Amino acid sequence: MDSDRRSAQVERLEVVDTGRRRRWSEDEKLKIVLESLQAPRQVAATARRYGVSRSLLLRWRRSFRPEPKDAAHQTGFVPAMVVAESGPTLGPVGPAGGGAI
Repeated sequence: MDSDRRSAQVERLEVVDTGRRRRWSEDEKLKIVLESLQAPRQVAATARRYGVSRSLLLRWRRSFRPEPKDAAHQTGFVPAMVVAESGPTLGPVGPAGGGAI
C-alpha cells in the first residue's frame, strides 16, 4: 500500500512571523492585573483580551501582591525547643473496676 500517492502534496508553505516579544510597562501590567481582580474568574478572559497567557497574568498578580507587614501573616519556620517533662509522672493505669454485675 503506497500512502504517499494518496496524501495531498504541499506545494507552498507559509511561515507566519509573530513579531517581537511584547514589552509591558509596569503601569500597563498594573492596569491588566487590576482588571483581572474586578470579579471572580476573570483571569482567563482578561488574559485573552490582552493577548497574554494565563500563567503570565498570574505571575504579574503575584508580583503586585502586597507584602504582609505583620509577622502573624508571614509564613516560615519557627524555632522550637524540646524540653524534658519536669512534673510528677503517673504510673500505668490498671483495668477499670473489679466489680461483678
